[in-house]
Amino acid sequence: MNLSPVQDVVDWGSVPDWFGAVGSIASVLFVYLGLRREIRARRTDELRIRATQARLVSAVAEIRGNSVLRVTVANESDAPVLDVLVLPRLVPPDEPDGPPVELGAVKQVRRIHGRDNHDLFVTVTGERRLHATDTVLVELTFTDHDGNRWRRIGAGQPEPAG
Repeated sequence: MNLSPVQDVVDWGSVPDWFGAVGSIASVLFVYLGLRREIRARRTDELRIRATQARLVSAVAEIRGNSVLRVTVANESDAPVLDVLVLPRLVPPDEPDGPPVELGAVKQVRRIHGRDNHDLFVTVTGERRLHATDTVLVELTFTDHDGNRWRRIGAGQPEPAG
């Protein structure tokens, strides 16, 4: 028994009101997704522009004997790179997708001028012996002319080093 003069009926509105509400929500979502995509595209473009010099810095390792590596760091850009850290790593021959093994201590070069190469010799630590068929990746960490810090492994693309 209901003694209240107000009935327990809820007015859910009309169908056009529902379509209007759904349309409003959909348009806000559409604008949000478009804005998010634009922000990502701009960040990617900024990173690509910032990495222009970093893509011109590379390293190659050459096996010398069974316990020495010659690492050549090349700066093909016009500007110098600073605080270059070089870490050679061996790709395990029995597990190519496995984690590389560090071969020696990190070597540091304070500055490599533009259009210049710098050779480093790394003595392999421990009881590891190198073979001519071994694959060695070099991890480079350096600061470009604009003060951005980068990390590059082998021939991969440079990534910001945080």
